[in-house]
Amino acid sequence: MRNIPEYTECGKGKPVIMIPGLEGAKEFWKYQLEEFGEKYRVVACSHVKKNPRFEASVSDYALDIIALMDFLKIEKAAVIGESFGGMITQEIAINHKSRVSAIVLCNTTDNFFRYNSYFGFNMYTIASIFHSVAFLLPKRSMQKALLNWVGKNRGFVMDPSKGNDDLAEYILDYALSPGFYGYLDRIIAGLKGNYNSQLSTINIPALILRGVEDRFIHTDTILELAGRIKGAQIALIDEGGHCCQYTKPSETNKAILEWFERIGY
Repeated sequence: MRNIPEYTECGKGKPVIMIPGLEGAKEFWKYQLEEFGEKYRVVACSHVKKNPRFEASVSDYALDIIALMDFLKIEKAAVIGESFGGMITQEIAINHKSRVSAIVLCNTTDNFFRYNSYFGFNMYTIASIFHSVAFLLPKRSMQKALLNWVGKNRGFVMDPSKGNDDLAEYILDYALSPGFYGYLDRIIAGLKGNYNSQLSTINIPALILRGVEDRFIHTDTILELAGRIKGAQIALIDEGGHCCQYTKPSETNKAILEWFERIGY
């Protein structure tokens, strides 16, 4: 019996499934739920917590989403995936074609072993290292201050926008919730994912969304996704980073909702 992911649901209309990144918290989509719910049936889900397995795969996490859709009696939906959730979205679009109407790939990759990277002897790398130090500090105010400094230097998943303060709160609340073993299973799964050669089989509307300040996923990766999926469009969120849904929600929502309107969804 497959466990059903935790989820939050609101609104009525055509269904939209929202899949978060590696931390796997449905709360990541809090700024999308209400606005999207005015027109759509929105389901924001968490990832099922799993103990680490050598056989872990993105397809396993995709099956969790399919199980949730079956549970909610959703035959077909538009799927929005962030980062690791974007890899899950690719898996669904490629291997569960009858269950998806359109996809939005947010700040994601088709293969985590891509050669292009922003890492090097630079402030991004230094700030990314300090990102993890925040959890060792004794006071939340100190943790937030460090995460905001990381954001100013575009470290890890943070960005220099005003919304970074809100993202810091989210990270402090939910980043540790999967635990070491939960993260390990997701990392094993993500590192196995490689959809580059299969992207051309995706024949539904696709939007590739990128926060311009994202230094975690390279610009070349976004171009690769858009170039290999027929008819894919790109939306850029100025000042937003890897988690632009959280730091620049108005701009992100507008980009996706206007695209839904253009494709008649």
